[in-house]
Amino acid sequence: MNVSCHEGDGVVSVELILDSNEAKAAHRNSLGPLQSQFITKNNTRVISQRGGLAVLPCSVTMTTPATVSWFRRKDYQLLTVGLSTYSSDDRFLVEHTRHLGNWALRIKNARKEDEGLYECQISTHPPQSIFIELRIVEAVAEILEAPDLHIDEGSTLRLECKLKRATESPLYVFWYHEDRMVNYDQEDGVSVSNNKLTSSILTVRNATARHGGNYTCAPANARQSSVYVHVLKGEKPAAMQHPNKSPTATSGAGTLLSPTAYRCGWLRLPARFGCCLVTLLTLLPASVGLILTHLVQLEPRSGDGPRPPNGARRRHEPYHEPPPPEGKQIEPNKTFETDPSK
Repeated sequence: MNVSCHEGDGVVSVELILDSNEAKAAHRNSLGPLQSQFITKNNTRVISQRGGLAVLPCSVTMTTPATVSWFRRKDYQLLTVGLSTYSSDDRFLVEHTRHLGNWALRIKNARKEDEGLYECQISTHPPQSIFIELRIVEAVAEILEAPDLHIDEGSTLRLECKLKRATESPLYVFWYHEDRMVNYDQEDGVSVSNNKLTSSILTVRNATARHGGNYTCAPANARQSSVYVHVLKGEKPAAMQHPNKSPTATSGAGTLLSPTAYRCGWLRLPARFGCCLVTLLTLLPASVGLILTHLVQLEPRSGDGPRPPNGARRRHEPYHEPPPPEGKQIEPNKTFETDPSK
């Protein structure tokens, strides 16, 4: 600080000259505590899906000219200064809207390793900063009818694919039948309707046997989902038919078997083992009764002698006396007497 005196007309004036540092300190003291110039709240959390666009907000109200910069906190890397990008990764870009004071950081094709804290800093004296937390999730597709769907031939096939944990609408949702994309197979009765962020619906009119098989819902930037469609022709599958069963002994078992096998899918037992195991335990009493009935039918009755071959029953014939010994004739109604001396 310098002091200078001036004398004139009998008046002495004293002038205080402050250096630059003291002037800045005096200015800060006159303004009181430094107020935040950020509109965006500190520790804001942003959730984005993998492969999508992550936008980290940073809105400010600057009364004096200042520069906004972005840093990545986990490695203290400088990403942007003003509108210029200082990172070698071209996925980082600043989105600036002057009249709104917006300096958002945009990250294209977000990756799991992009998670963490980011710092938005204003070059005031002293600098001011806020922190934004970025979390990356994986969007997944889910077909409600999975893993198996059974429909009758001639009916309408309807599959609904819902998106979970998606933070943005997918650019596309492709449907595949086996390895073939069927979104535009309108001549085959196929139609696809998308409800932006929530779901996609595949419809097939008058389904036939050739419409059976594996269907896959594959949205952009989301894990795909599949379902296997069985088209039934009205008759029971071979595994459900029992042509030699007794109507009285197995009527209850047959009633339970058909719908249960229909739901479980006997041809794909490993995938539905739990459901079919419960079914087998439920049908065990009726099965035991059926086995016992067959065993009783196969067991020979006493006095019948050996059963003829090929399971045929021997007819009951009238009783005949055995022939007499060789060389002896037996007169009718005559009995033999035994000589005790012989």
